[in-house]
Amino acid sequence: MSTIRVMLLPSLKIEVDGATVALRGAKNRAFVVFLAFKAGRPVQREHLAQLLWPDSEPARARASLRQSLTQLRKAFGEDLLRTTSDAVEIPEAAISTDVSQLANDLEKGRATREIIAKLQSLPDLFSDIDSVGLEFGDWLQETRARVQAELLERTERLVSGDSLGAQDRLALARAAIMLDDLNEVAIRAQIIALAELNDHSAALRTYNQFYARIEEELGVEPSPETQQVAVRIKLMEAADEVPAPPPATAVAAPAPLTLVAVLPFQRLGPSTLPDYVVLGMLEVITCKMASFPAPAVISSNSTRHYLDTAPSTTQVHRDLGANYVLTGTIQTRDRMALLTLQLCDCVTGHVRWAATREIPVSGLFEAGLDLAEDIARTLELSLNAAELERSRGLPDEHLEPNHLVLQAKDRMFRLALPEFSEAKDLLDRALQRGPNFAPAHALAAEWHAINVWQGWSENLGRSRVALEEHARKAIYLAPNNGRAMAQWGHHLIALERDFDGALSLFERALQLCPNDSEALIWTVPTLAHSGQAQRAVENGKKAFVLSPCDPFVFRNEHFLSLAHYASGDYAEAAALGLSCFRRAPAYGSNLRVTIASLVAGDRSGEARELAQHHNLAEPGFSVGKFRNAMGFRDAKQQAAYVNNLLSAGVTA
Repeated sequence: MSTIRVMLLPSLKIEVDGATVALRGAKNRAFVVFLAFKAGRPVQREHLAQLLWPDSEPARARASLRQSLTQLRKAFGEDLLRTTSDAVEIPEAAISTDVSQLANDLEKGRATREIIAKLQSLPDLFSDIDSVGLEFGDWLQETRARVQAELLERTERLVSGDSLGAQDRLALARAAIMLDDLNEVAIRAQIIALAELNDHSAALRTYNQFYARIEEELGVEPSPETQQVAVRIKLMEAADEVPAPPPATAVAAPAPLTLVAVLPFQRLGPSTLPDYVVLGMLEVITCKMASFPAPAVISSNSTRHYLDTAPSTTQVHRDLGANYVLTGTIQTRDRMALLTLQLCDCVTGHVRWAATREIPVSGLFEAGLDLAEDIARTLELSLNAAELERSRGLPDEHLEPNHLVLQAKDRMFRLALPEFSEAKDLLDRALQRGPNFAPAHALAAEWHAINVWQGWSENLGRSRVALEEHARKAIYLAPNNGRAMAQWGHHLIALERDFDGALSLFERALQLCPNDSEALIWTVPTLAHSGQAQRAVENGKKAFVLSPCDPFVFRNEHFLSLAHYASGDYAEAAALGLSCFRRAPAYGSNLRVTIASLVAGDRSGEARELAQHHNLAEPGFSVGKFRNAMGFRDAKQQAAYVNNLLSAGVTA
């Protein structure tokens, strides 16, 4: 007997005896999927007709069913599709799905790359056939939930056991967390695997993030079992910090880990603030900073003993090995609390960042999380700038992957080909030293995207493959990183013009990081191109508020310029575009949006001057090629945009 194989992950594919069968029509494909899940059980024709053609009259629905059966018989043969006057059936032995095979593989303790990739694609299960009808959609939703629950249960058993190595358990746990980001079994398995791989800092960072999140969203703490795991890792981390005897012979020192210490805020003047308020703020700021990919933040367990003391930066460096220290003071008066904050370089003593905040005393503890997010968001830019400057004076063997990524990003966004090529070399070195450093993969994906968009790539096919590989790896390594997810959504447009896929990723990204300026800004171009211009403008403006001193402000200006153009505000679009042009005159994508905005705003003379600059800056560009590459989802908008470019004199 022949056999039918139904592959559902990552997309629907049907084979008979190993040969792909192309079925025309979503309903025919939905028909086969439904029968695959009902294999060996007769399904009444009346039920099938109602399920697949709910909006048709009964007689017409039955006629449509008969036509569909005729097509399936031609594709599969009589022995694979059994029919009677009342029912339809595919024998159980004649059909199988990759979903059932995935369940069997997990039950047998397998964790190959293919298995993990299929688990990661489960959110897209049935996406090819989810528009057949409401009743069929209900069945899909119910089946999807059941399949996901069954596979998660098997995955949980596997990652909780000891049949797999730490690396495989870590990969499986991260795949499970992509499906359910509050799955404590998977998160605990991730923490344990990271510890077994001697990455205690990452393990505790994962624990702290999970603790803070479920406490905020659910009002609960992790289970005692998970808390005990964290305690054991903290003890191991403490043991690791015992100084080792010097080596007998001189060897090259490993690159030191860049560390930030957050100290309890000092209470100035008469104060009735209890210790738990100060220590609570220490906890939430530390947890928030622990979400940074780098530098690492020292556990609050190691800094809380500084309560009511004022150690020097030199002492903190000596005690904890910290490179930077965040200190603060709280002074209360007239029911208000004045906070001062300083980020200092422990070696030089220089202040890298300073700020003040005023908060009502009554809301001080409750405001802790918002304050932590505000501080952490601002600190990230200051730390990156400080680390970029510091890295230039470090010997090569002391450069961490994060240092190389910061240097690469600095060169990339000069948008000049020599520096751009240097950025690629730096990224390659970063990935050699940290092959699982997610920010390096995210920036590598962006490098390949710019290489394509600027017209510098000598092999578009290879560039797009590399872009996809690095973007997917960034999400795989940091499945809860909304920034990487939003960036991948942006790249999907360049790769496949997959607007729906990109918009879905943006929703997930902003659920994870609703106040991350990078995650927000990556959503803007796609929203603008897909007919959601007002939302694009809102996200772009919010990104500016969250990162007013962004070192790559010219990119943000360009994205927001596009959003304003799509919304019809051509004056604002042109103003932002011209500002971006002054900062980055070789940014081709910005040149085109600015030219189109000037034409649409009846400023054709300025547009023609800018078009001449564009043609010199991008001699290989042509509107004809561009028309089919990317742009607005709506054909009329795209045509108007293209006409604006042509009327200004951009190379046809």
